[in-house]
Amino acid sequence: MKFQFGEQGHVAFGKYPISMNGLTTLDAVDMSKYGHLQAIIALGASNGGAVTFTAYAATDNAATSADAIPFHVYKAETTGSDVFGARTAVTTSGFAAKNDSVSNIAYIIDIDASDLPDGHNWVNVTASGATTTTPGCVMYLLTGARYDKTESASVL
Repeated sequence: MKFQFGEQGHVAFGKYPISMNGLTTLDAVDMSKYGHLQAIIALGASNGGAVTFTAYAATDNAATSADAIPFHVYKAETTGSDVFGARTAVTTSGFAAKNDSVSNIAYIIDIDASDLPDGHNWVNVTASGATTTTPGCVMYLLTGARYDKTESASVL
């Protein structure tokens, strides 16, 4: 079966490339029409300083009744590697990116809609603790569409 990402999935940016310094909340996405979300995090040339990523589920895009949620992460922490490690469980406290002398690393945050609290369809990732100018971006990939259309609707 052919997978047409534009029809059966959706891409949205949580944050376009930006300095992680002082960055906190990223744009939220509505998972009510999708079964699965993967947030791809790419970090560029590191200047040191830890960045902690957490995930929240809320009742709307303004983060009303937001609750920290557990999730899974895959890590590619070797400079320029496209090989991700094993799926690892992460608590509601999130995880710290390996942001010391390693540049051009990536992470995939993995969240299933069935794991969200009831009525909390909006999900966002937050980045905290950055005190440096390490560039990064976050792209949300949503799959398991619950509709039948030739183009996907906005999730922002």
